[in-house]
Amino acid sequence: MTNRKEKVKEFLDNLHCLRRIMAFHAHGTITVPRVTPSQWGVLMFIEQQGESTVKDVARTLGITSSATTQLVDGLVSSGYVTREASDEDRRTVILTLSKKTRAQVDKMKKEGLRKFLELFKSLNDKEFDQYILLNKKIIDKLLKK
Repeated sequence: MTNRKEKVKEFLDNLHCLRRIMAFHAHGTITVPRVTPSQWGVLMFIEQQGESTVKDVARTLGITSSATTQLVDGLVSSGYVTREASDEDRRTVILTLSKKTRAQVDKMKKEGLRKFLELFKSLNDKEFDQYILLNKKIIDKLLKK
């Protein structure tokens, strides 16, 4: 088991290294807004949902409403997210992406895809298929819990 434990540690180190490299390269592009990874998570959730509430974001990201409010406040002040009172319940605040952010997110997704295509060039088609299969196996196991 020690061998497996060491391999898992090596995998985690490699995963963190990959994340740092991708984050570093992302900051070199003009289309990337200056947001933290947590703020990026909020932007991606709102983008996927079309609109959201602070409670929905907090529940999905597994953080407190207070922490979510701090993230959203930064995004609102930077003009990435808009807040509007709900028509049904004035106490509920609806979060949406601003027009400028929607355009930036589309550019960022395209740029991210381009970078990942470049990254995975180091694997041939058979290796890449195997990589996808192994990731899917792990994800399926996690989703069954």
